[in-house]
Amino acid sequence: MQANFVEKIMYKATMERMKEIGAEKICKEQSVELPHGRKGSYDFVAEIKGQKIGFEVLCRPTKRKLKDKLRYLPYVDKYVFVLPANALSLYKRPNAKVFGLVSRPKFLPKEFGNKKLYVWLCDLETKHIFACAAFSRIFNVEEAKSTGKK
Repeated sequence: MQANFVEKIMYKATMERMKEIGAEKICKEQSVELPHGRKGSYDFVAEIKGQKIGFEVLCRPTKRKLKDKLRYLPYVDKYVFVLPANALSLYKRPNAKVFGLVSRPKFLPKEFGNKKLYVWLCDLETKHIFACAAFSRIFNVEEAKSTGKK
């Protein structure tokens, strides 16, 4: 599929899902002032039950792109990555343990374990969002190392 076509499917599915969950206000391409005078923007910002939620729709996500987009996390109450269903499959958590691990799991950096970070997965064939969960419930994320101090 062409990236532009995939992007349209994902944007439409995201808008439909936001309306389903009761988004009171939706702004497209909401700009944000980042540190050091840099500017950026969310694909969508929605207000849902008094919370400001930022959305980033990524058709061809990579670990580097996602990590770069984490700069937007502090400016909203929740931050959602909308990704295609087959995205980042190397980092996905297995649904169930069948006969043990076939290969060693890969982990995303601990920054992705933030409690404000969520992911929505979009099925491109049915054109719907089918999974909505905390990022660390869908993908393997490194755990923060404890220092041993209390």
